[in-house]
Amino acid sequence: GAKGRGITICDIEGNWNRQHEDLPSGIQLIGGTVINDVGWRNHGTAVLGEMVSEANSKGTVGISRDAKAVVHSAVINGVFNTAGAIAGATSFLKAGDVILIELQATGPNGKYVAMQYWGDVFSAIKAATEKGITVVEAAGNGDENFDLAIFNNTGLQKDSGAIVVGAGVPPTNHVDFDGFGAALPAYTSLGVPRSRIWFSNYGKILNVQGWGWHVTTLGYGDAQGGASENIWYTLRFSGTSSASPIVTGAVACLQGRAKAKNGAPLTPAKVRQILMNTGTPQEQGPGVPLTQKIGPLPNLPLAMKQV
Repeated sequence: GAKGRGITICDIEGNWNRQHEDLPSGIQLIGGTVINDVGWRNHGTAVLGEMVSEANSKGTVGISRDAKAVVHSAVINGVFNTAGAIAGATSFLKAGDVILIELQATGPNGKYVAMQYWGDVFSAIKAATEKGITVVEAAGNGDENFDLAIFNNTGLQKDSGAIVVGAGVPPTNHVDFDGFGAALPAYTSLGVPRSRIWFSNYGKILNVQGWGWHVTTLGYGDAQGGASENIWYTLRFSGTSSASPIVTGAVACLQGRAKAKNGAPLTPAKVRQILMNTGTPQEQGPGVPLTQKIGPLPNLPLAMKQV
């Protein structure tokens, strides 16, 4: 079960290319209406690739490749309804399964924040975790401090039960021509590995980090392009968007192992505690002190020993 067998992951966002050559066939849309846009489609495909791309002769291999993936659009009846999507996923899934929230929205300071800032989303996450479903939530890419007074009495300073994921610097990292890197010399380092990437949100409610820069996965077409999106791959999937599926994959692996070994999954609280306790600590870097908390990077071999 250590590759996620017996676990279902539901990704909540806007669209996916479920026909990609490196994804398992039959990934089910369990609710909502997809957004017909290549940007949304690439994003969802990249997320799925990190977790469940197939161990075949093509492309990449997902962290939890034996898990089953399903998807739920955040658009319901023509409007964004993240809480409704979480509720829909919760009713479909069972204890031990995982919900991944791959969304962010603009908070009171005009910066992107995690979705649990909104009370209806917070309540929906809480209901999912109370059913035994682990919720993994992207912290968002707003360079925002969730411990500010403006967030007092909001979901950004309360425990929803979710695993909130920040974006950390990966082991090898360079800022190239992609994005804002145009003005920098070749091979400029992004930062110290496991330190906060400058755009990641941070604060006490964050639990763990994932790689938030140039993750190789499906979609976009910068690594391999072509006429068909079904063969597109990327070297540059980034943000709390790329970080969160890494953590979700780890969760599915832990839960698959728990079910196989113990006959029952761990509680969401236990999964979170294990990942935090066994993770490799956050590092500080220039301009990104440890007080800007994103949390440790999960260490799956160590975490497995706690199951």
